Amino acid sequence: MTRAFAEAWLRARDPAPPRALAERLEQMLAAFPDPGVAEAATVSALMAALGVATLGALDSRDARSVDVALDLLAADAFVTFAFEAAVEEGVEVGPLADRILGQVGA
Repeated sequence: MTRAFAEAWLRARDPAPPRALAERLEQMLAAFPDPGVAEAATVSALMAALGVATLGALDSRDARSVDVALDLLAADAFVTFAFEAAVEEGVEVGPLADRILGQVGA
């Protein structure tokens, strides 16, 4: 997976997410470590990894912060996009859901 491909995929979502959320998603993708992007074989895998990483980063933050709410929405959006991408890519969603749940400790 390349970062440029993932960025283009995110920008092509229809309907587009609200502007503030779209900007946050792009920031998070830009900040995601290069090895994590390169290791993702599919868009669904990368979106899932971004969702899990975003949710994990919220543990250490002040829950009353407005930024936390936006990041929680971003985590949700990434996971939702993981399933959307899985359908587009022909990836089975059951194993993807199991992997995501296993990574977040649910």
